[in-house]
Order: sequence, then structure tokens, then C-alpha cells
Amino acid sequence: MLNLNSIRSGITGITSKGASLLRKEKALNIAKAAEEGLIIPKDAVTYDAVRVGRNFNHAENYTDVFTFHDSNGNIIKRYIKKVDGKDIKETVRSYEDMASDEFETGGQFVGINTRKIRSQVRENGNLTSVSEDVFSVTDEVNPHVTHSKREVIRGNEKGAYRSTNYENIILEQRRHGEQPIFIKNKYEVDRYGNGSHQLLSSEVSSPELKPIAENTYLLPYVSPHSKFVHRMTHSCLDDANIIATPEIVVYKETSKTGGYFSRDGVVNINLKSSRDLSQPRVKLTETIAHEVEHAKWDERCTQLELQEIGLGDEFFDKVIAELGAKNIKRYQRSVNNYIPHEVNPRGYRNQYCEQVAFEGGKKGVRKYDNLEESLNKTFPFKHSFQFYPPKNNEDDLVGLLSLLRSF
Repeated sequence: MLNLNSIRSGITGITSKGASLLRKEKALNIAKAAEEGLIIPKDAVTYDAVRVGRNFNHAENYTDVFTFHDSNGNIIKRYIKKVDGKDIKETVRSYEDMASDEFETGGQFVGINTRKIRSQVRENGNLTSVSEDVFSVTDEVNPHVTHSKREVIRGNEKGAYRSTNYENIILEQRRHGEQPIFIKNKYEVDRYGNGSHQLLSSEVSSPELKPIAENTYLLPYVSPHSKFVHRMTHSCLDDANIIATPEIVVYKETSKTGGYFSRDGVVNINLKSSRDLSQPRVKLTETIAHEVEHAKWDERCTQLELQEIGLGDEFFDKVIAELGAKNIKRYQRSVNNYIPHEVNPRGYRNQYCEQVAFEGGKKGVRKYDNLEESLNKTFPFKHSFQFYPPKNNEDDLVGLLSLLRSF
């Protein structure tokens, strides 16, 4: 990296806190970046270099900031290195202007410009956090500014099979002269329990936002590592009042089968089903809710059997009454005489055990649609958590999760 002896700019006056501007050079030739030990980002044409000395000891306490620009002068990457003796904190930020969009209001179309900023922080070489900020600004004299943020902070190892990270989700919309609206949630996430999480704190600008805030953990895109699948499955399981949480297995198999519930208590979800690829979120939600409904009825059958031999309890009585003992027995008879789809598609669809599961799938989609509608109605001016698929394949914060997997 840069040697203090190579600094050409003169030292400015030192502040009361011992800070001094040691270097400030703009529009440097990109070829010089390699000489300073920097990795040159794609499309970079020039860069700026700033060094600030700190704590009256500029040789051991300083901050370097390198900013790379494209041919139009737009910032595409910034590298910040803060040195405190032997402690080094490095922050890399990449900047990307998203494709412009528009929305209709009062019969007129208003443009929206969006910029994405991704950051990763390393302390003494160890990755400590990653984040993605998306800022959307409407093309108005008094613009609406929408900020969406997801930040994952490395936590502590809590055993051979448990590692905790912390995930912050922020969604806010502001306009000068108006009250801001926002959701700010902090979660504890089990890295090994794909999708397992606990809400530590939640702050909203108004009580009406609480139902949306409770479901913000469902917002990331579907990914090869299936966080969405696990999160939505846990959400459906909570709604189903299941006691013995079934195992969730996610697999990839090119077929028409979106998933299935096996009698050993496993919910199986296929990420490569042809019926799921066209509308990943909606179809996956329907499949998940369908299979969880099977899991719920399967457990109710067991609970009814226990109740009939005198081993029930008040909870069994309540949940069995919700479905009705006659219906539960009908479900069990249907399972005992199950008709596979490949044998008789119409018979498969009309059998009682599949009818109730299909209805469960529809309920899951309705819940998800309501979340989508509420979110987009409350934050109408575009945000990164909206339910539109990315241009290519859906992925859970593509660049960020690849980093997280190195935690």
C-alpha cells in the first residue's frame, strides 16, 4: 500500500483531535492504482486518493480513501482502509445505478432513479459484515426518497452446530414536509439453521405497519440456498399450530413435482420444478403451504388416535375440534387409499386429502399476496424488497450471500 514518503501533498493544519489532511489527489490515471497495490475494478477510468492522519501519530494512525470513477465520472467503487497501529479495518463499497423505472400518479408518469450500494467490511482480514443499501428517488421537484437496507453482521460461534449472525432490515420512505414511514427490524439468525431466526427488536413509524414488519423476514428473493423456502415454511408451520415441527428438505430435480410430504414427517420442496420456475415466489409459496397442510393433517390424525385411547390433552381437544374428528378420519381413510397423480390425475385431485392440501396452498398464497399488497401500498415508490423478480434468476442478495457463506 501507499508509503508515507510517497505523499506529495503538503500536510495541512492539525485539528484539536489530531486529524490532518495528508493527501488529496483527484482524477488520477487508473494505471497508477496498481502501483499503490489496489485492485482495479471493471470499467474504472480514473480514481481519487485521500489520506487523513489521526491521533497526532500519522505514521501509525491514518485513513486512506480511494474512489474509482467510470468514463462518465460516476463512482463505481470506493475502498476505505483505517489503520490504528496493528488494527486494520477495510471497507469496500461498490455502486451500481439500476435501470430507471416509473409509476403513475394522477394520470401522469413520474420517473424513479435507483442506486444500489453494496459493502463488505473486514477487520484484520476477517469478514465482519456485509450490507446492501438501495436508494430510489422520484423525478419530482419535491422527491420521494426510499431507502431499503439489509445488513448481516457476524456473530459468535455457539457450539459445533450453531453459529449466530445478526441481520438488520430497514425500509423507509421520506419526503420533505411529510412524516417519514419506516420499518426497522433486528434479527438473530442461526447460520446452520437455514432460515431459522428470532426477532430481537422491531421499530415502526405507526401501529399499522406492525403486521408488515412481522413478515419482513420473508422478503429476500428465492435463492439456490433456499432461505425463502425455509422462511416461508416456518411461517406456514407457525400458522398451522404444529407441535412436532417437521424436517424441511430442499432439493433440485427437474420434474413437474413441486414437492411432497413424506409420512416420516418431512416436508420436501423442489426448487427446480417446472411449475415453480415461471413464478418462483407464488408457486413456491403454494407448494410450501400445500405440503405443510399435509403435515398438519397428518399430525391431527395422530392426535386423534391418542385422544381416542385416553392420551389426549386440552390442546389436542382444541386443534381436533377446529378440523372436526369426522373430517380427520376422512382424511386418514383418503391417505390409506391414496391415488397417485401419475395413476389417475382426476382421482388424485378429487381425493379428500389432496383437496384440503390444495385449499391450504391457496391460503398460503393469499397470505403472501396480502403481504405484497400491503407492502407496495405502504411504500409505493419502489424498494429493493418488492416482489418483482430480478432480470436474471432470483437470488438472495447475490453478492452478499456468497460472502456470508465464508463466515
